Order: sequence, then structure tokens, then C-alpha cells
Amino acid sequence: MLIGEDFDKIEFQFLGLDLVEPNALIGDLIICFLSIYFAYKISSFHQTPFFKNWKYFFITFSIGFFAGGLGHIFFNYWGVPGKYTSWFFGIISVFFIERAMLSIYPNEKVKSLLIKLFTVKFVVAILAELLVISFVYLDDDPSIGMRVVTANSTLGLIFCLAYLGYVYSKKITPSFLYLLYSVLIMFPSAIFVSMKISFHQWFDRNDASHVLLAVGLFFYFAAIKGYSSFIQESSIEKS
Repeated sequence: MLIGEDFDKIEFQFLGLDLVEPNALIGDLIICFLSIYFAYKISSFHQTPFFKNWKYFFITFSIGFFAGGLGHIFFNYWGVPGKYTSWFFGIISVFFIERAMLSIYPNEKVKSLLIKLFTVKFVVAILAELLVISFVYLDDDPSIGMRVVTANSTLGLIFCLAYLGYVYSKKITPSFLYLLYSVLIMFPSAIFVSMKISFHQWFDRNDASHVLLAVGLFFYFAAIKGYSSFIQESSIEKS
């Protein structure tokens, strides 16, 4: 185990290319394919703004992690700029979660205000990330580029998944409680990444974060599927 610093990057050659971090590529691709699968499954649900935005989340999330995997493995060629795409898609994907969860907020006046506030947060996050990659020297510590993404995600997910997930579980259907569980499950990943806690060179802090994130995605889908079932049952009862 290593704490406070990272293991040396795993290097290998393939087709004459000097590549690095195959473990990170594998983890990112697993998250990518899981997200594509969940987006496909959601396509069969009611196509209301709630389900559409969750589908857009999984699609943009998969793109971000696919780009992130390429950014890891081709780091010797692309350097830090190879990570930019994944950082921006991290901000975009969270925006769709926020839109999804706010779309079913019961108070229309408050919902309108919250949508405006979170739209402003989204724009500020994009602009802040642009400023970071334009004016901050990231070669010595690329993780600085993730700080805006992390802060934006933390604010959005704590409110929209933890808080609203709990509120909706009481007012709509208990399945929304899975969203609160997802936040609790993925919280340790922030500890692994920020404190640089790695168990092994082949299972470092990013790999541990990927495992927790994958579990969190299953909880996302459980909540979404539960809400879809609730809508179907409610429509049957009314008919």
C-alpha cells in the first residue's frame, strides 16, 4: 500500500507505441460500457424529461470515461491535454443528473429557480475549467485540473442525489433512496483520490475509485427503474 504519493506508471509497448496505465484504461472502459448499457435500458422507459436526462447522463458519462481511458494510455503522446475531454464531460454529465432530478420537483416556482441556479453553476464550472487549463501549469500536477470537476460534482450530487433522493423517497417512491446510498458508497473514492491511497501498482487509487463508481452506477439505475415501475403501477391503478 502507498499513501500520499502515486506508484510509478505501468509502462508497456504495443504496436511500437509506448503506452502507460493499462489498468486505468480497463477501469475506464468498464465504466464506459456500463453507462452505455444503462442508457440503452433507460431508452425503453417513459421518455419524460426525467428519463431523457438520465439517459443523456449515461451517454455523456460513457464518452467522458472512454476519452479518459485514452488520455491515460496515450499520456506519453498527448500529455495533460489528453485529459481535457474527460474533465469537461465530467461537468456536462453531472448537469444532466441535476436536470433529471429537478424535472420532477413538485413546486414549480422553486423548480424554476433551482434550474436557473444549477444552469449558472454549470456555466461557471465550464468557464472555471477553461481558465484552469489556460492559465495553470498542470504538467507537474495534472490533478489540479480535476478540482473544478470535483467541486462541481460534489455540490450537484449532494443536493440532487443525497438530499432530493431522500426527499423523493418519502414523497414519491422508496426506490429514490438508492440515490442517497450511491453518494454514501462513492464518498470513499474521494478519500482514495485526494489522499492518494493506493493498494497496489495494479490497483491504485483510480482503480479503487472505479470500483466504487461502478457500484454507484448500479444504484443510479435501481432508483431510475424503481421510479419507472412506480409510474406504471400508478397508471394501472388510475385506469
